[in-house]
Amino acid sequence: MDQIRTQRLPDTAPQLGRLPLFAGADPLALARAETEARCEDHAAGTMVLDFDCPSTEVRLVLRGGPLRVLLRTTGGREKIVAEIGPGGFFGELAAIAGPAAPPSAGIRALHQVRLCILPGQAFMDLVLASPPVAHRLLAVLAERIRSQNRRLLEYAALTTRHRLCAELLRLARPRPPELGGGLAISPPPGRPELAARIGARHEAVSRELTELVRLGVLAVGPRAIVVADEAALRREVAAGMEAAKRLT
Repeated sequence: MDQIRTQRLPDTAPQLGRLPLFAGADPLALARAETEARCEDHAAGTMVLDFDCPSTEVRLVLRGGPLRVLLRTTGGREKIVAEIGPGGFFGELAAIAGPAAPPSAGIRALHQVRLCILPGQAFMDLVLASPPVAHRLLAVLAERIRSQNRRLLEYAALTTRHRLCAELLRLARPRPPELGGGLAISPPPGRPELAARIGARHEAVSRELTELVRLGVLAVGPRAIVVADEAALRREVAAGMEAAKRLT
């Protein structure tokens, strides 16, 4: 049984107003929303929202996490499509247009997380009463559509090798100068996780990682995947896109 603890937001702690999404919200609408909000705490590894659980509530990450957004294929495999950290949110599409039938995604907590949960109508009332919030929500939705379109293009047009290179570039973050600078992914994701991110088998991902290490593009260790040659990774992705164009 998933470990969940629920409580109402106390009147003395207007936490909704501290979230980036609600900056500049109408004060009266914000106060009304807070009377309907509640908190939930989820332990690491629990399903915050299961695949077969329709909901119109909007969940916002107060602290902890991240949460992982998963899709399930017809064969039962899970595909990682996004991660949501503090200040992030999900469920807004169901609040706007009603729940998908069947529900389109599952959400799992990677680490302990505290969520603020708003009924869909309370969320929409707050958004519609607050133009800055509505504008911010539209900007977030637009970026999510762009990101999804990029991933769909990669999945349709690129080989496993090129999709892996693109995903590694997305995951990589700058390293401190004292560690040598450049880019790295720390902690390093395992082969099954990378496979779930790009829609491939982990055996194929393992082969491609081994080849990228052999070519000196990556250095894989227990604490990080270090991008030894960022330019080479970017050339791989560009070459894959160029090859796809020639086939169309």
